[in-house]
Amino acid sequence: MTRSVRYLAFAGCLISLAWTASVCAAAPVEGRVSAVTLYRGQAQVTRVVPIEGAAGRLEVVVSQLPEQIVPNSLFAEGGDGVEIRAVRFRTRAVGEEPREEVRKLDDEILAAQQELDLTTKRQALLVKRTEYLAKLEGFVAPTAQADLTSGVLDAEALERMTTFSFAQLETIASEEVELAKQARVLNERIELLNRKRAEITAGASQTLREAVLFIQKKAEAPAEVRLNYLVNNCGWSPSYVMRAAADRNNVQVEYSALIQQLSGEDWNDVELTLSTASPTLSAAGPGLAPLHVMLASGDQVAAIVAANGPESGELNFSIPMQNASKSAVQGRISGLRAQRSEMSQAIGNAGNFADVNRFSWSLNDVASSYQLLELGCSLSELRSESFDDGGGPSISYSLGRGVSLASRTDQQMVRIMQAAVDSQFYHVAVPVLTPHVYREAELKNTSDHDLLAGPMTAYLDGRFVGQGELPTVARGERFVVGFGADAQLRARRELVNKTDGTQGGNRETRFEYRLVVENFGNEPTPVRVIDRLPHAENGADIRVTLGKTSDKLSEDTLYAREEKPMGILRWDVDVAADAAGESARLITYDYGVEYDRKVVVSLPSTKEVQQQEFEQLQRDRQKR
Repeated sequence: MTRSVRYLAFAGCLISLAWTASVCAAAPVEGRVSAVTLYRGQAQVTRVVPIEGAAGRLEVVVSQLPEQIVPNSLFAEGGDGVEIRAVRFRTRAVGEEPREEVRKLDDEILAAQQELDLTTKRQALLVKRTEYLAKLEGFVAPTAQADLTSGVLDAEALERMTTFSFAQLETIASEEVELAKQARVLNERIELLNRKRAEITAGASQTLREAVLFIQKKAEAPAEVRLNYLVNNCGWSPSYVMRAAADRNNVQVEYSALIQQLSGEDWNDVELTLSTASPTLSAAGPGLAPLHVMLASGDQVAAIVAANGPESGELNFSIPMQNASKSAVQGRISGLRAQRSEMSQAIGNAGNFADVNRFSWSLNDVASSYQLLELGCSLSELRSESFDDGGGPSISYSLGRGVSLASRTDQQMVRIMQAAVDSQFYHVAVPVLTPHVYREAELKNTSDHDLLAGPMTAYLDGRFVGQGELPTVARGERFVVGFGADAQLRARRELVNKTDGTQGGNRETRFEYRLVVENFGNEPTPVRVIDRLPHAENGADIRVTLGKTSDKLSEDTLYAREEKPMGILRWDVDVAADAAGESARLITYDYGVEYDRKVVVSLPSTKEVQQQEFEQLQRDRQKR
């Protein structure tokens, strides 16, 4: 240790001793949880701690901090009359569990265990009574035999003794059954109580967690300090209910939050804020390191794989992937993205220089691995799996005061908002896939809140019609919600005609189809009828031509831009009331396919890209 370091350490000890000599210590206080910002996996809790006593240096101990507290997340804020000098976290072992709810469970477990012990002793006593009766029987039977031989047998006494013995045995049998039942019930109760205790004290021990505040009180008047800390094992997720009335003029959107709260402390009458951001304690952001690269031959890469096992080519992010499959590239990018998210949260919670540097290096390592993919993979492979998805928007919902959330295992629900939004209802028929016709509503988010992606439950005319998922919707944005199948409509697809011919070296085939939509209801209904043409991967090899259609294709902008070039056909038609059988709504069209007559038409052997393309189209359909 250098002289300067020894001097600084000595000076620190002197300052600490000086503070200790002049400080006024008070009895521990708990304070009151006044505000909570709930994130997706953590929460920032604010406690208001009263500061009493004379002006001067004070050491305030805030007790009963929860089990799931993040120790290095503590910080305090004072008002005009209080100056915060330092905040420290400490733990103390105690003889009993400090939480009231756990102490109650411990008392119940102890009482049940004592009752079980008493039941066990009673069972043991029954065993002794049974043994005694057996010994009594062993004495009575030989004596009766001897008396009978001698001619002095007292038959009446023998009968009374026999009756008494059998009555006692019957009583013992009944008591054994009853005590066994009691023991089974008590064991089940103790097991249940122990499970409850384990759930609310997961990872905890008989330890008291405290914050020590070193403060300077400037005046005699009472003051307050806000103690803030992060807790784990809590979070929230969005949930929606869509209700449409019979007139279909608007849809009632109910936006709620499903909350998991198992932090170890109850939040009573708090000011609650829900946030999609990540809590950040570190004042410094990650630093960028140089990207060092080198050339590696195929033999060197093979040696790395041989040394680390056959799976290292998929898992080792330092190995180039020039010849890797698209699915392997996607898997690697997905893994890198998960690592980056984890490290970003870790650096946000880092409280010292060493941790910030350590997590910064991990982030640099992840980014270097992705940049290696940029150097070695094609653009289409890189675009197939986004690395910079950003994790969605950072949104906060302030619910105000008066929210109470107990620390318990089951989920709790609070409402974020409720609003009526304008709607445009229509039906969708895809007869190539299903004869059912589904109801959809195009809505516009006219509320004051952005809507996060989450599960949705739909009701129509007060009846449950199905479940779905809502995409993330910004304020003012349009989106589509499904309201289940309509039993009053049916659709089917019929192949009317097919002709084959040749022209030169090509084969020409023409198809004629009829799409039938039936409406058994008593009101006209707008229906979007959707079908498709073959979409050639290589237009020079296969030519697909749409011929005549009985109805004009939809002029919807999104459809014309995204789906029509992919061979999707869509007609927006009105189906009259009672349109069934001969009066059903018909749509006819034909198309031709021309290709070399020496080959046949087949489906692509790999469908991963097509599946991603389909999923993207579905997401686009939800957002208008």
